[in-house]
Amino acid sequence: MRTYFNKAAISAAVLSCLSTSAFTQTLDQDIETLTVTGTRLPISLTKLPGSVSVLTERDIKASGALQLTDLIRGLPGVSLAQSGSPGGLTELRVRGSETNHLLILIDGVVSNDIGQGSLVDLAHLTSANVVRIELLRGPQSARWGSGAIGGVLSITTKSGQFSTNESHVDFTAATGNQGTLHGGMNARSQSENVGVSAYASYIKTDGDNVSRVGSEDDGYDNMTAGLNLNYAVSSEHTLITNLRSVFYENDYDGTDFVTTGLPTDTDNVTDGSQLSAKLRWDFTPQNSYYRSTLSAHYRKDENDNSESGADAGGTTGERIELNWTSFYTIENWNFAGGVEYLQRLFNQRGPINFGDPNQKQHDNTYSVFAESSGQLTKSLTTTLSARYDNNSEFDNAVSYRAGLNWQVNNYYALFTSYGRAVKTPTFTERFGFFPASFIGNPNLVPEKSEEWEVGVKANWKTITGQISAYRADLEDEINGFIFVSDLGAFSADNINGESIREGVDVEVNWSSDYGDITAAYSYLDAEQTDNGITTTELRRARHQGSLTYATDFGTEKFSLYTKLAYTGTHFDTFFPPFPAPSQTLALSAYTLATVNLGYQLDAKWRVSLKVDNVFDTDYEDIVGYAGQERRALLSVNYTMQ
Repeated sequence: MRTYFNKAAISAAVLSCLSTSAFTQTLDQDIETLTVTGTRLPISLTKLPGSVSVLTERDIKASGALQLTDLIRGLPGVSLAQSGSPGGLTELRVRGSETNHLLILIDGVVSNDIGQGSLVDLAHLTSANVVRIELLRGPQSARWGSGAIGGVLSITTKSGQFSTNESHVDFTAATGNQGTLHGGMNARSQSENVGVSAYASYIKTDGDNVSRVGSEDDGYDNMTAGLNLNYAVSSEHTLITNLRSVFYENDYDGTDFVTTGLPTDTDNVTDGSQLSAKLRWDFTPQNSYYRSTLSAHYRKDENDNSESGADAGGTTGERIELNWTSFYTIENWNFAGGVEYLQRLFNQRGPINFGDPNQKQHDNTYSVFAESSGQLTKSLTTTLSARYDNNSEFDNAVSYRAGLNWQVNNYYALFTSYGRAVKTPTFTERFGFFPASFIGNPNLVPEKSEEWEVGVKANWKTITGQISAYRADLEDEINGFIFVSDLGAFSADNINGESIREGVDVEVNWSSDYGDITAAYSYLDAEQTDNGITTTELRRARHQGSLTYATDFGTEKFSLYTKLAYTGTHFDTFFPPFPAPSQTLALSAYTLATVNLGYQLDAKWRVSLKVDNVFDTDYEDIVGYAGQERRALLSVNYTMQ
């Protein structure tokens, strides 16, 4: 299997070079977009020694997507597992890592849910008012702390974006099948030294029937709103305040533990809320090589479940983060260093039936960090970062990352990086969930991952592309499904072995007078060894890819966006009714097609028609949960400046 990986990596590299060379052009520009996830220091994407994908506001608008899953599916290195209908649990894994090994930022605030095992349920992240998505693959704990093992996904909204002195208001209204309704508003007012922006978005849908039996649809409601204030007190001092809230309600199916072991129609509902807040002070002295930033971040996630109207428990997770960072510039070198304090709070509640699930937990982490980036020579750029974490519950941890980028000529750059990241155990893994079914293990130790990566970036007049090969070794991986016979319940434990992930990510973009084409492909070989037994990691396809085409037909009126996203065969575990043992099942490969057709009526009005799952493909990401059916949405947008 490892030999197969090596052959795949070499083949992908050769094909990438050949495809790029076939369109040899003269380079006339360099993409100088700055990364917001890879480093605290300003560095262009072309010089960053790492693999990154970026979706701009233009890409997001062209897609007409309602939810971020529509945009992220098919990106290199991404594995999505969605439990059917909109609002159903949607997990994102990057480069074969676990779903809580990806750190997600919304306007710079870490948005992982402490109460739900530090993962982010993408089902509740809408694309309304999102202007940029940046996915940086690979270990990033040296930059962001615990949890950034697989990478970082950064989402920037219009409230988190700074712009020139302009004011505008726009409205969106949409309707579609499955009883889908959508409405949205975005407003911005910008003067010389004060900027205010706000947005609100509402989505309601009757949803699909996710179970293989029955006919009950699982509905979903989502209300998202944001507010930003940017005040330049003087030429040296700037204050930034950002607020974002989400309120949602989704129906979900229970499991038939007696007859089938599969989802079945039930009257189950989750009511949830999310709150993010940021306060930042930027100090930039004039005629100085020094500047600093002092920031405070707050995140709260609350979930309450009910079954047939009865309380079924819930969780609340909170993050309180304080950060002070100083920046220095010396000739061609940039330096950053600072201190950080993080407090995490966990509150679990529920009815006392077969034990008391109610508990409150917390931990604290004090961190110091340093970064540097600069040019060793005219063509060699390096980045270095390190972090020291002092956690109240675990041994001290050190994370680091080093990268080197070599601009070979005007067209090609080679890069390599090596990094180490950590992930602390979740509160549920340490202290349990329902005492009768899952018992915590307070002796867990943090997971640790080391990854190397090598890659090539190409930049021509009409074509850009990147290919990277990587290997990640995860130690002390936590298995949360260990059956303890003495206790008659499940628990968590660090496995006795390694989890090894190897793969290749490829992405090519071609812009022409006929439109823009983006092609992506990922190969992944992810295996876990525990006590000498090696198994394939679940819910991760070995082969994945996507093909996207967008064009305006050479006019300012019409636009077309179409996307094909392929997910190869993958595995999942099925738990039949007791006493039958669990089974590992293969789920079939599938391809989802999306089309969005738009027409600009005049300078203010625009209409569009978007169809998801055009061919109404039947598929499953998780055993027993039917994938989303075909959905059509007609939208009208009005912009006033």
